[in-house]
Amino acid sequence: MSAQEKTLVDLFRDVWRARFYMFFMTMLGVIGASAFVTLAVPHYRASMIVSPATPMNGAEISSLLADDSLFALRYLVQRVGVANSSDFLRFESMYDGASVAALLLEDPNIEKGVRMDKAFVFSKAPEGELSAEVLAEYIADKVSLEPVGNTTLRRLVYRHPNRKFAAYFIERLHTLADGLIRKTIREETESRIEYLKGAVVDTSNPEHRRALTTLLLEQERLRMLVSIDQPYAAAVVEPPSSGAKPAWPDPFFLYSAFVFAGLISGFVIYSIRAEARARSQIRTATVTVRHPAWVKPQGQGSNENIVKSPYRKSDHAAAE
Repeated sequence: MSAQEKTLVDLFRDVWRARFYMFFMTMLGVIGASAFVTLAVPHYRASMIVSPATPMNGAEISSLLADDSLFALRYLVQRVGVANSSDFLRFESMYDGASVAALLLEDPNIEKGVRMDKAFVFSKAPEGELSAEVLAEYIADKVSLEPVGNTTLRRLVYRHPNRKFAAYFIERLHTLADGLIRKTIREETESRIEYLKGAVVDTSNPEHRRALTTLLLEQERLRMLVSIDQPYAAAVVEPPSSGAKPAWPDPFFLYSAFVFAGLISGFVIYSIRAEARARSQIRTATVTVRHPAWVKPQGQGSNENIVKSPYRKSDHAAAE
């Protein structure tokens, strides 16, 4: 091991020397954590669990017709396709969109509750009129759709200072998003029914007429099912509810994080000061080299004093 490498004993010695710095910074961390907890507005966590609704809410029975030779395949596809329901995928994609936000703004309680959402007591509520685009960004930032294990279930999660409003908000969000999908499907079904009715009248071929009539019956059945007052795209597995205690801020996590940061910063400050002190001592230190009395640099090892006579012109003339 190199002599410059520090051992564990050296590390403990440095920690012991830095104990006053670490203690001071830890106290600052405790004060900071206390201020954070005091100034933060408690938020309650509301959640609800949804799942893909059964395709057409039981309309797979419509495929079990006597003249349907592919009823078994269609039945299997409908049963297996629940996990990848296009309506549920549509719900996942549009719940935080501007179209749903515009419907939410029709409820005055929604805008009032959203303006109450602030992280700290000194935070200001958003000024001006709350538009659908702003509310959509708020939903995308505050509401999350989390997977539940490896299942097709999803958990809608929302945090708000008012626990009752938190549960009310995600309940309205789910209802309006699902209702908007239902409305879209109903409009599409109505347009298909009108088209099929005209096609049946204009078709003279009995086989074509029979196929169009079967499609028309399925679309009319779908229109009936869409009109039923129940979730169409996302079924409710667990109704919305809020926790009894605030989920944010977490005092245990905050105090632990601030104390740990104080310990680390105290040790770092001590290390920086110790390094600066060592470098300062190196720069200010002077090394004086002294020769022994018997050493004569120009005496070629002799102890005799070397006296250099001054140069004169007469010496030069005598030499010539």
